[in-house]
Amino acid sequence: MNADAATRMLARELDAASSPQVREHWTNYMKGAAAFRGVPMAGVRRAMRAVWREHALAEESPEDLLILCRRWFGQPTSEDKLAAVLMIAEQYASRLRLEHADALALPFADGSIDDWNVCDWYCVKALHAYLADAPDLPRRAAAIAGWGRTTNLWHRRAAVVAFVKLAPRADELFAGFIGLVLDACTENLVSPERFAHTGPGWVLRELSKAAPDDVARFVAEHPQLSNEGRRMATAHLRPGPYRRR
Repeated sequence: MNADAATRMLARELDAASSPQVREHWTNYMKGAAAFRGVPMAGVRRAMRAVWREHALAEESPEDLLILCRRWFGQPTSEDKLAAVLMIAEQYASRLRLEHADALALPFADGSIDDWNVCDWYCVKALHAYLADAPDLPRRAAAIAGWGRTTNLWHRRAAVVAFVKLAPRADELFAGFIGLVLDACTENLVSPERFAHTGPGWVLRELSKAAPDDVARFVAEHPQLSNEGRRMATAHLRPGPYRRR
């Protein structure tokens, strides 16, 4: 695989699909916290698939594909990073194994993922695909939840947001899943940053669909959870119509 050529092709495809209006929208939405080429997600997906086909990436090993994706995560614009997210989630997540958890953590460790937008897409797409329906789900889940003990804010957030789409099925998964997620939520609350609290709030909201008593108990026992995180966590537990916040 020629990683340089694949990366250059991705940049060309993304630039061809970019628009100043989309760039301005996302730059404003993210309040300048991330750089954008100006490509909607559908265009990012098309660009990724074009590179996948042109460079016959289906023939490459998961290890080499993870290296290529790490290169894309290292690019300065969000769309390149999102192309890496989509490639993992849609092209080769089923080929990943337990031991690949360390490689999946590297974009956090090296600072390539440093905003909530890319972090959350990575979690709900790529990390979810790594976890979902895996025969060794308990071990993979433990590896991802262990990221809650890291010092990097986005790495810690991933330790809970990766479980958002699994949480409503908590009672169908494995013994200990609920405790694993709750422990990762606790680890996130060691710092006051907003996103250290909204990550737990989000996963707790989804977990409350399967384990409302556990979530209510967690909220009661963790007064350090921010008001915003608390509102998110209890959205399905409060009386009246569903309130997302």
